[in-house]
Amino acid sequence: MRPLTLKLKNFGPFLDETIDFQQVNDDQLFLISGKTGSGKTMIFDAIVFALFGEASTKDRSESDLRSHFADGKTPMSVEFEFKLRNTIFKINRQGSFIKEGNKNKTLGQLAIYQLEDVFELRESKVNAGNQFIKALLGVNTEQFRQLFILPQGEFKRFLLSKSIEKQEILRTLFNSQRFEEIQAMLNDDVKKVRIQIEKRYHALETDWEDLETFNMDTLNEYKAINARQTNKIKSVLPEFKIIGETIQNDLIAKRDKCKETFEKIERQLNTNLKLQEAMTNLEQKQTEYNKLLSEENNIQNQMKLLKEINEVRPLANLFDTKEKLLKKHDEIKVNISKKAAYIANLNEQLEKNKKQFKNHQSLTQSIEKSKIFIENCKLFYNKYDKYKTAYLKIGSLKNEYTKLEDDYKKEKKQLNTYIAQLNGREPDYKKIEQLNEKIHKLDNDIKTYKQNEQHKNEYLKLQEKKADKTARKKQIDVNLSTVEEGYQKIDKTNIDLNNKQEIISKIQAAIAQGDTCPVCGNEVHTLETHIDFDELTTRHEKIAELEQKHTDLKEQKIKLDSEIHYILEQLNKFNLDELEKTNYKALEQCMREVSKTKIQLETENETITKLKDKVMTLNQKIHEFELNLKTKQFELDEFINAINDFESATAYTNVDTFIKAYEKELGKINDYQKTYECLEQQIQKDSNKLSLELNDQDHLKTTLESLNRDIEDSNNKIDEEMNRIGFSSLKQVEHTINEVPNKSKIELEINKYNQEKQHLEIVIAQLKSEIDNKALQDISELKSSHEQAKHKLDYASSILSQHHYKLEFNQKKIEQINKIIENLDKELQEQQEIFQLAEILSGKNEQKLTLENFVLIYYLERILAHANQRLSLMTGQRYQLVRREQTSKGYSGLEIDVFDSHSNKKRHITSLSGGETFQASLALALGLSEVVQQESGGIALDSMFIDEGFGTLDQETLETALDTLLSLKSSGRMVGIISHVSELKQRIPLILEVKTEQYQSTTRFKKQ
Repeated sequence: MRPLTLKLKNFGPFLDETIDFQQVNDDQLFLISGKTGSGKTMIFDAIVFALFGEASTKDRSESDLRSHFADGKTPMSVEFEFKLRNTIFKINRQGSFIKEGNKNKTLGQLAIYQLEDVFELRESKVNAGNQFIKALLGVNTEQFRQLFILPQGEFKRFLLSKSIEKQEILRTLFNSQRFEEIQAMLNDDVKKVRIQIEKRYHALETDWEDLETFNMDTLNEYKAINARQTNKIKSVLPEFKIIGETIQNDLIAKRDKCKETFEKIERQLNTNLKLQEAMTNLEQKQTEYNKLLSEENNIQNQMKLLKEINEVRPLANLFDTKEKLLKKHDEIKVNISKKAAYIANLNEQLEKNKKQFKNHQSLTQSIEKSKIFIENCKLFYNKYDKYKTAYLKIGSLKNEYTKLEDDYKKEKKQLNTYIAQLNGREPDYKKIEQLNEKIHKLDNDIKTYKQNEQHKNEYLKLQEKKADKTARKKQIDVNLSTVEEGYQKIDKTNIDLNNKQEIISKIQAAIAQGDTCPVCGNEVHTLETHIDFDELTTRHEKIAELEQKHTDLKEQKIKLDSEIHYILEQLNKFNLDELEKTNYKALEQCMREVSKTKIQLETENETITKLKDKVMTLNQKIHEFELNLKTKQFELDEFINAINDFESATAYTNVDTFIKAYEKELGKINDYQKTYECLEQQIQKDSNKLSLELNDQDHLKTTLESLNRDIEDSNNKIDEEMNRIGFSSLKQVEHTINEVPNKSKIELEINKYNQEKQHLEIVIAQLKSEIDNKALQDISELKSSHEQAKHKLDYASSILSQHHYKLEFNQKKIEQINKIIENLDKELQEQQEIFQLAEILSGKNEQKLTLENFVLIYYLERILAHANQRLSLMTGQRYQLVRREQTSKGYSGLEIDVFDSHSNKKRHITSLSGGETFQASLALALGLSEVVQQESGGIALDSMFIDEGFGTLDQETLETALDTLLSLKSSGRMVGIISHVSELKQRIPLILEVKTEQYQSTTRFKKQ
């Protein structure tokens, strides 16, 4: 991610500020400089706020970012434009605040845009937008702080923090909570397995208790076995099935015997009951058949009537047709009478309209004159506003033209005056640029000479120190020679017996003359003392004193050698030729003279520029006058032409009078034309209507004649049909026709009679064949025997059913028991492995590390490996960061120590000096950044910002730290640094200056 622009409103000390990061090259290092409190860190806060809605450090909340001098009704907002993998995004985020006059807080807003020819909106809701940014960048707030922005104290805090604090940071960066969740899930699985096994044992005991023993002693003895003895249970389970099936076979045999007896008695009973029912039905059906035969005569009459109804239908249709013809004949006669009266009225109205039309045509000659006037003046009437305007404005337009002409002449005269003053002169900016370059060079030379003078003073001081320390070294050499001479003069005979006086006394007390010496093995000749131990002690103390003095002098000499060597190194850095160039006062005098010349030239250039601006302004003004004069002349000519055309064409000199005359003539023409067209249309309409009505009258007469012929034909057909059927009168015909609606009823009655008669004949014949002279047994005795046999069968079936249910119940229980035992064996075998794994992952192992802590240590060691690559370079291969190895519970093993190659020992990280701590912190922060980048799927780290920390470094260490940062920017990163260290301003050519003016700050990029 590379910042492009940052716009701040009411954000900290920035009320309305825009920072253009595009002024920074792709691989450039730049410095953010300004007074304390000017708002340098607020730039980082604004970037983090735009992306995540938070500050660059955890110590500040969103409310701390809003300017105290902001308008009470205006929100705090940040617009951040950045480039990510060749795609440009823009984020507008507005902070929440309580608007002046309101009690409730106005909520924050967020809008995210992506550039595709124009900026397209991607998200406009805060929560969804935050998730979009997090997915886009591939990091959360904490990871962004570690990767892109290293705020004040943040990366030092990680270096010095305890294991539990590092654990929280590393957890967030590497999402290691998932390993703790795995551990918790595994523990839950172990608990669930144990609960499941206990449930299975309980189910096993329940199923074993529920097994049926069929009141068999053997099975009752088996039931006494404990259900948790699964092997024994499995061995006896088949016995329950074998004994149950044997009992079931005996019960089936008893049931089958009872069933055979019952079925035999049931067949006898059913046969006699059917015979009894057949005899009863035969008697009943014979009675019904005799009753049906008594209705034979009535059915014959109905059949005759049905035949007449079938034959009279054509005659009935003829009567209906005749009735319809007579009705239509009467209707047409009435219509003919009405039509004749309507036609008479139409003829009268048509004659009246023709007479009125003839009278109206006599006005045509007068109307034609009006039409000619209207045609000639139509154009002037349609644009009468134009001619009215011409009459109204022509006077004022002439006055305006005269005034404009006078002003034009005055401006032309003023222009000639300015041109004379300018006299062809041009501003000389090139010379000013040359003078600026000369001033810049003189300024740099003055600074260099002043710095040379300062370096010269430093050089002289170092020479004095060198002389002093050399003299001291010579004196130490003299003292060392004196000490060595004194040491050589001391007698060292028997000096090694100085501390043996007590041992010698003990040996003298233990032996006598003539004894063998326990030390040398020779004969002891005398026990007298041969050594003066007091004198020996004095010599020994003198030697010790000289040796201590020699050691102290040696150490002083080594220290002085080291200091002299350091002073010589410092002296070698100075260029003696440059130290002689210190006369900067002459340069300052030269610079004052050049500056004076520059001011004079700038004043002259300013005068020329102002005259040229005035000439340009007047030229533009005169050009506008010329255009306006042409425009006014054109308008004046146009008005004069318009008035001449109007008066010649209309013969009127007043537009309003002309309008009234025109509208009057136009009204006459319109009224005439409207009446003419109306009469013409009415005559045509009446003529058409009369023609249609005459045609309708002829058609009605023709239809009446045709109906008379149809009625006569219908009468002839009716007479012929009556003769054919045999009706002698119309009364007979009407009676038969009236019975036509009852035809279906008559047919149904006849069909029903025939069907019932046929059915009864068939049933009676069938019942007679069933009886066939058979004898009927005693039904009551048969029913009693049937009941007894049924009771015995039901009892045997019930006993068998109960046993079968118990047998199936046992089979299901046996299958369940076998399945439970199988699952138990499998789960018990797997439980031990799961339990051991859970204990190992929860920290019960040799290292006493949980799974998550093990992973965090892995990441920390990777971070330290990357950090040490830079720390070694910055400290001259002296320091390496190492993880403190210790075994304890909790999140141990995350503390950091430092290995010092000079002492070849590890020591606590807090033992480092301020500058060394900064070096270690910077190296660790960069190492952390690289590892997080690798773990986050290749986050685009195109920029990095570092806040403070360089003030604790000496010159040499500062150079090394800068080289480290330069190596970052050489890899294509844009690196920004906040610092007050003056040496950085000399080394870094691009500076973002933050200037504060009272209550607000502004920014600008400055190149050196």
